[in-house]
Amino acid sequence: MSNPSEPSKGISLRWVYLAMGFNLVAWGMSWVNVRAIVHEVGAGELGALRYLIASTVMLIVWLVRGRPLPARRDLPGIALLGAFGFTLYNLGINYGERTVDAGTGSMLISCVPILVVLYGAVTRQEKVTLFAWLGILTSMVGVALTSGVLENGVTLNEGTALIFGAALCAAAQTLLSKHLTRHYAAIDVTTWAIWFGTLGLLPFSHNLVGTAGRLNATAWGHLLFLGIVPAAVCYTLWAWVLQRLPITTVMGSVYVIPLFSVLFSWAMLGESPPAATLTGGLLTLAGVAIVQRLGRPLA
Repeated sequence: MSNPSEPSKGISLRWVYLAMGFNLVAWGMSWVNVRAIVHEVGAGELGALRYLIASTVMLIVWLVRGRPLPARRDLPGIALLGAFGFTLYNLGINYGERTVDAGTGSMLISCVPILVVLYGAVTRQEKVTLFAWLGILTSMVGVALTSGVLENGVTLNEGTALIFGAALCAAAQTLLSKHLTRHYAAIDVTTWAIWFGTLGLLPFSHNLVGTAGRLNATAWGHLLFLGIVPAAVCYTLWAWVLQRLPITTVMGSVYVIPLFSVLFSWAMLGESPPAATLTGGLLTLAGVAIVQRLGRPLA
């Protein structure tokens, strides 16, 4: 069997970086869509409806492609990927944001790249240069400015623990995905994980049918976008990108997401960002540039 993690000779790195950039923009926009409907649906219902849509899309694609099911020995790993990456992550974010301000939440989630890169360094699976660490820490300071944490402080409560737990789950998802895509195509791994994750979300949704029935066309538009683009499409692309680029390079780019969220909130919701936010955004971009340009280990 050929290893699906081997890049096809005809695939240019330009397409890999383009896919990574598309994800960063789409995930940045997803936060705006969530905020637009979060008051109309409960935390559990939002996650369940979003991933029921994603599961349906992935099921159709899987049937059209005529793909087999995974080997039985890999089912526990795929179930864990679904639990960490989709069930627990979404529950942690949705319930945590009830009592945690957006600034604290974004700072806690920005720990994900550090956790993943640190794991790669400790296990010697990744060579992390000093420039890579410098870029990551620079981006962290940028996120702190963008989120307003330096000015307003950090909220410490049960929600803080839930969101940090979600960050740990996201780190575990990245590592599990990179491992599983050594043996399976990225789209297949994502499909199976989303199915497992959706099953885990269903018990936390109450009156799912009633909630779906009272949503208007605009709310359904937000839900369809969230289920199809940031969930089904983006997680598939992300697994594909992780197959072809070092974890340090991929995770170093994640810090751009809060900046895109601020820009889309400005454009779509009319929320004008303060000067500190724009300064933090520029600092974040500088950190990402350091990782991408100077943080790669020498061959």
